[in-house]
Amino acid sequence: MELTYHDIMNANFSALTETAKNWRAMAKRCGTLRNNYRDHVRKKLTGWNGESAEAFWKSSEITLHELSAAKRQANRIAELLDDAHGRLVKARGELKKVRDQAIHEGGMKVDAYGKCNLDTSKMTDKEAQGALHDPSRMDAEAKWNRRIQETVKHVDDVDHENMLALKAAATDKDGKGESGGFNSKAVGDVEKYAAKRSAELISDLDRADKGGGLSAKERHELQVMLRANSDDKQFSRTLINSLGPDGLIDAAYQLNALSHTAGGNSRSHFQNMEEGLATSLATATKVPVFRDGKGNVLDASHKEYAEKYRAWLDSKDGAFYKNWREDMREVGPKEWSHTYGQSGTAPQTKVTGRGYPTLVTLMQHGDGYSPQVLHDLADDVRATEEKDPHIWDRRGTDTGTATFGGKPVPIASDPYDGLLGIMAKDPETAATYLNPASDPNPADNKEEKNDRLEYLVKHRDWKFLNPPDTALGPVTDNADDRAATNAHEGFEAALKVGATGRLPDAVADGAPPRHSAANAQVMEEAVRVFGGPVAKGEISPIAKDGDFVDFRGTLGEMIADYPGDVQRETYGDNELKVRGHAANFDVGALHEYLNQVGRDPYGYGVIKASQQMYTAEHLQHVINNLPSGTDPSDARDYAGDAVLGGAYVAGILSEAKADALYDDKIDEAEDFNKNADEASKWVNRFVGLGTGNIGGSQGGAVLSTPAGWAQEDLNAAVMEQIKKDLPVEADKAEGQGRYDFSDAQERLRNYYRDWAESVGRDAGLDPEILDSVKAGVRNETIAGFQDGSGTSRSHGSTGPTG
Repeated sequence: MELTYHDIMNANFSALTETAKNWRAMAKRCGTLRNNYRDHVRKKLTGWNGESAEAFWKSSEITLHELSAAKRQANRIAELLDDAHGRLVKARGELKKVRDQAIHEGGMKVDAYGKCNLDTSKMTDKEAQGALHDPSRMDAEAKWNRRIQETVKHVDDVDHENMLALKAAATDKDGKGESGGFNSKAVGDVEKYAAKRSAELISDLDRADKGGGLSAKERHELQVMLRANSDDKQFSRTLINSLGPDGLIDAAYQLNALSHTAGGNSRSHFQNMEEGLATSLATATKVPVFRDGKGNVLDASHKEYAEKYRAWLDSKDGAFYKNWREDMREVGPKEWSHTYGQSGTAPQTKVTGRGYPTLVTLMQHGDGYSPQVLHDLADDVRATEEKDPHIWDRRGTDTGTATFGGKPVPIASDPYDGLLGIMAKDPETAATYLNPASDPNPADNKEEKNDRLEYLVKHRDWKFLNPPDTALGPVTDNADDRAATNAHEGFEAALKVGATGRLPDAVADGAPPRHSAANAQVMEEAVRVFGGPVAKGEISPIAKDGDFVDFRGTLGEMIADYPGDVQRETYGDNELKVRGHAANFDVGALHEYLNQVGRDPYGYGVIKASQQMYTAEHLQHVINNLPSGTDPSDARDYAGDAVLGGAYVAGILSEAKADALYDDKIDEAEDFNKNADEASKWVNRFVGLGTGNIGGSQGGAVLSTPAGWAQEDLNAAVMEQIKKDLPVEADKAEGQGRYDFSDAQERLRNYYRDWAESVGRDAGLDPEILDSVKAGVRNETIAGFQDGSGTSRSHGSTGPTG
């Protein structure tokens, strides 16, 4: 029978400590009895020989053992009772904390049975009626009821585990003395017992392959222990040590297979076990958060971090992780085989795999990993594949799944990409790993360059699939290998969050985070790697036939997060506001990056949308803050400078769109624009929030629309710029080797001019000043656009192909 909220809140746990005292007294008496038996019985008969003596000595040896075992068992039970008391008090404290939160934060009243209802006692009748009829009330009550029920379940798990530990301590398992006697191997720590018992049950998962498997009772027992303790360091480390490196890999495989193939409720049980083991691994390998003398958190880019990390590795606490990592370096590259399927007449499938992919498959079901652990494992995987670039090659399905009994079982066939995908769950972890300023190996004193991003893009072999696709396991034949369709999934996600600080599934209308130094440095490195010069005979990784051409859309979103930073570099205005830490791009690499990314309809759309909105906000800010006494000449310069950078980038993007249509032959203009239309969500985002680059100290200014411009109008104006940017093919233009952008630049000029006029009128500018503002916008828009689009120069080295 499960515990209830009422049971827990009214339980008297002090009885456990009183009982523990009695068990210690019993242990003391057992010890006295053992000593008396040893000294006053056995020793008195020294020298006695014969058949009777032989029978006595054999029997008395068993008696002495049982008396000694009784003393140990009594002491261990006393320790378990004290441990149980402490664990239950702590668990009840967590329940009280949730109850108090429901009352003070949720506005609930909680009855004696843990039921939450909205507390209307301090409301007027009218307020109470309104609150009770509010549709969100029931959701709020359900949320707090659920939290209390979950915490009650945790207390029940703790209580059940205490019971299991006490029963185990009282069960004779030492294999000595009388059968059913006292237990000389009793364990007096609940977490230690639970860890060892969990390891036993996990090891017995292998019986599932032989037609047996854990019983329903054993599955429940394992679930409870993992659920209650996976965040406990002592439990988790004991469990990982008990399994050993090979046992952990085999358990990871077994749970992955069973969580996808088991029938009925068993599948969810195995899934819970898999999550519990993964969380235990995260807890066991936890690396501390290191801080400087002022209490600030250090990351891997700080020299002091490396010093503290090395000192921790040499400590008793760090020794576990250091040894575990060394074990994984040994086991990770190794092949192992496992036979899956029932014995007898049912067919068996022999699966061959390697350690690291299996480990990463397990880790994908957990969370809470220390950044350093993910970094170290990823670097160890890299070191493994640099020794043998084909070590992860396999035959199998394109999506990385195997089939057992007709049911699919996902396989993390690329451990490096899998680890990057886990890093992508935390922007700081991803940013620190890819940041070129981070120390790639803080465990030593060497000065090394962090070339991880460059390695992933330019040097890594991502082609792991080998024909035929029907067989499982690694291969030795590396001919005709290819990349899977989801080959770069984890890398792409980690790169995006590392550069933007925004989680992959963050909503577009959410407040954008301010860029950290690490974010900006990752963005700089991405521009350098993807937009920098390539070796003779090679092509850009994001060119039409490049290995990372599918990254264009993501790279577009990344650079769209840096509108002010882009304009700073492309037109040399370092006074432009940025959101957080400024990124300093190489101008040549940035131009090529924008050109290549802009050839993708979506990439083109999001960059142009963010640039248009940033420029509109910047222009509005300049017009609304013209210095007192500004003359027409200065007003023209101020306004012209405000649009120059945005116009320049618009020119680059127009050239990129022309290259896509005419050089790359990516799409017809209509289809290009249809795909670019997906970028409208970015326009909405910037209209609703502003760029966050201008205004208050927190960078949260909202772009307000002047009279005559609704937000929808501004959205439509930007999208019209995107869709009607249709350069004429070179052989139809006035100059060979050039595209004709006259219509595109005129539309851009009119857009900024109309915006300036509306903002200026709304601000009450003098007509003469307003005319000068419009003139400055008109002139500099054309000049900037022409410079960016290459109108005044021959396009490319050979001209476009039509």
